[in-house]
Amino acid sequence: MKQSAIVLVGHGSRVPAANAEFLRFVTLFRDMTGYTVEPGFVELAEPSLPQALARAVESGAREVAVLPFVLFAAGHVKSDIPLYIRAARTRYPGVRFVQGAPIGLHPSVLDILSDRVREAQRNATERADEETAILLVGRGSSDPDANSDLAKLGRLFWEGRAFAALENAFCGVARPLVPEGLRRLARLRPKRIILVPYLFFAGVLAERLRADIAEFRRSTPWIEVLLASPIGVEPRLINIVLDRYREALNGTATMTCDLCKYKVALAGFEDEVGGEKALMRSIRHATLTAAPAQSHAHAPIRKHLLICVSSECVAQGSAALVAMLRQKLKHRNLDVSMQTTKTSCLRRCGDGPLLVVYPDGVWYRRVCPRDLDEIVDQHLCAGRPVGRLLDQLLTP
Repeated sequence: MKQSAIVLVGHGSRVPAANAEFLRFVTLFRDMTGYTVEPGFVELAEPSLPQALARAVESGAREVAVLPFVLFAAGHVKSDIPLYIRAARTRYPGVRFVQGAPIGLHPSVLDILSDRVREAQRNATERADEETAILLVGRGSSDPDANSDLAKLGRLFWEGRAFAALENAFCGVARPLVPEGLRRLARLRPKRIILVPYLFFAGVLAERLRADIAEFRRSTPWIEVLLASPIGVEPRLINIVLDRYREALNGTATMTCDLCKYKVALAGFEDEVGGEKALMRSIRHATLTAAPAQSHAHAPIRKHLLICVSSECVAQGSAALVAMLRQKLKHRNLDVSMQTTKTSCLRRCGDGPLLVVYPDGVWYRRVCPRDLDEIVDQHLCAGRPVGRLLDQLLTP
């Protein structure tokens, strides 16, 4: 039998405590199963996913299952992780790499949510379920398919239980946001609302949820609001991950791709289909955020870095290059003012990996990891493009 290893993939957070919780779960999973398990983050933290894949191979594994430790399948699961796996297959041709499904919809998840609701009620005034409404809160995604999974989970949780009502809401990106979800439930006149965060680790979102609840209490003091705990380092997740592991090895892992916004032109998301449209949107975004006269939802960025992750560039190391660049920007506190975006083919095949800097209009070709410090120091910080790597300049 082939020696196997598991790479458990976390999202990554700017909050060290959230990353530590993920690593705690990895340790728990490793101790309870005896499997070789390597943790990796998609972004914002180390070890990165490419580093985790390398460690799994270095452990002697000839079969590596890459399991997304995320709740629903959105961009990281559908795009980023497959690109890293493709690069690893090129780098380690003798190793079998398989991708598993995320946690998703699983019977154990319903049990965990039920327990979190009971825990929230434990020290509160006793009320009948018929007087209680549930607000199930997800992180929120730009992928409507992922958001729809939260709605399905809420329906599965609500049916068969006696709660007066259940609404879904999101911390950001998608609507309804938490304040709107609370107001919707308030119209039904429940005596109590329990806000249930469907998150592994709340991190910075915990303070936001508490602030939303405090504001709601000021305007609607006659409705009691309880905040349940997030999932946390939950031992029952181990069996779910093991199920996803077996599915990956057996080739039965499934994701809801029929309604994926990257594949189907959904109403309101038509521009998400196709890499060329995504690239044009990224360039427009860079132009808007670079112009001080424009009003924007977040602080304007100074530079927008586009990196090609087409199959040819990935084979030459572009996926790992993205992770390394993001880490370098983070370590120098530049990640807030400089945005990195993965793009589809930039039509300079044979010259990859390609890195484009906007609004400067500078295109770099054949970028290697050893070039990144020079690009960051000389170009991004000092404003002097690195001449030896230039492919072309697009200037007005």
